[in-house]
Amino acid sequence: MDIYLVRHTTPDVDAGKTLYGQTDLELIDSFQEEAKEVQRKIGEATLNTTYYSPLIRCKQLAKYLRSDLYVPDERLKEIHYGDWEMKQFTELKNEISEWSKVFDHKPAPNGESLMDVKSRIQSFWLDCIEYKEGNNIAIVTHGVVMRLLLANFLEMPLKNIFRFQFDFGKVIHLTMNESGAIRIHI
Repeated sequence: MDIYLVRHTTPDVDAGKTLYGQTDLELIDSFQEEAKEVQRKIGEATLNTTYYSPLIRCKQLAKYLRSDLYVPDERLKEIHYGDWEMKQFTELKNEISEWSKVFDHKPAPNGESLMDVKSRIQSFWLDCIEYKEGNNIAIVTHGVVMRLLLANFLEMPLKNIFRFQFDFGKVIHLTMNESGAIRIHI
C-alpha cells in the first residue's frame, strides 16, 4: 500500500518571518504550477483516498489531486500557536527561545504542545489508515504534522523533529505492508 505525505503549497505569508500555525491562509499565485509538480511526484495513478487538513492551503491542494474520495479531518491541522499566531519571529524572539527548550510538552500561550498534536495525529492514523493491498492514499497536511508522523515511524524524540526540513509541496512516499510496518522512501 502506498501512502503519500504531502505538505501544502506556498501560503500567502512570509513564512520565514511569521508564526502562522492554524491561521487559515490563501495560497500564492503560483499554486497551479506547484500543484502540478506535486501531482507529478505522486504519479499518474488515481488515489483511492485523499485525507486533508481543512485549512484552505491543504484543501485546495487536496482537491487538485486525482482521487476517488476526499476526506477532510480536523486532526490534520497544523500546530496551534495560540496567542503567537501571525506574530513575527523577531517580536517573539525571547519567548520562542525559552519555549524551544520545552515545546515538546509545553504549549505556546493558549496553543498546543507537540504532545497535543502527536496525540491527535495518532488518533487520525489509528482511525483512518488501514492496510488494503494496492491502495494509494495521500495525506495533505502541514510541516509539523509531517515531522511528527516521521518521528513516530522512526521512534525519534519529539525534540528532534525540526531536524527534518522540507519545502512547500514536499511529497514523502511511504509504503505499508500487511503487518502495518512503514517504509519511508527518500
